Amino acid sequence: MTNPSVADIVAAGRQAYLTVAVLDEWARKATPKQREHLYGMLTAENDSRQRSRRARLLTAARLPACKSLDGYDWSAVSFPADYGRQQLAALEFLDHAQDLVLFGDVGTGKTHLATALAATACHRGIPARYFTTSSLVMTLRRAKDAGRLDRELATLAKTQLLVIDELGYLPIDPDGARLLFQVIS
Repeated sequence: MTNPSVADIVAAGRQAYLTVAVLDEWARKATPKQREHLYGMLTAENDSRQRSRRARLLTAARLPACKSLDGYDWSAVSFPADYGRQQLAALEFLDHAQDLVLFGDVGTGKTHLATALAATACHRGIPARYFTTSSLVMTLRRAKDAGRLDRELATLAKTQLLVIDELGYLPIDPDGARLLFQVIS
């Protein structure tokens, strides 16, 4: 083949679903410099895909503000005896499929902490989603009215970290409470 243009390479790359056999064959035929170049290209592609995935997850999480644990004021937070900041920041509760309840007075940083944990999850490639309790109940009501409640519940079940903020802040009617219970259970 003659020297391909940049456009030819981009077009071929967009159509490529690389298999181990093809990669192995071309890597074995390549010179050390060509292998270095191939490795650099594949590493750059993987890094780009990971950045795109994290950005998609952050957008899908619908956080009210993207917060982080850096500089978080931990002074109002107390932990159980066998659990601390390191376990929380490492998202260990997700590894064990455990619930995490943040409670305290208004202005103590519960929403900041919850959104920072959701953002941390997204940065690690873990799907997360943020709702206020009232927005979750409204979403579930709309889904129920449209006959797609089961689909909405299935979508929520795929989310590894579901943040439900402002629970108990506003009263919920019995139908809303039943819908919320379906998510929590």
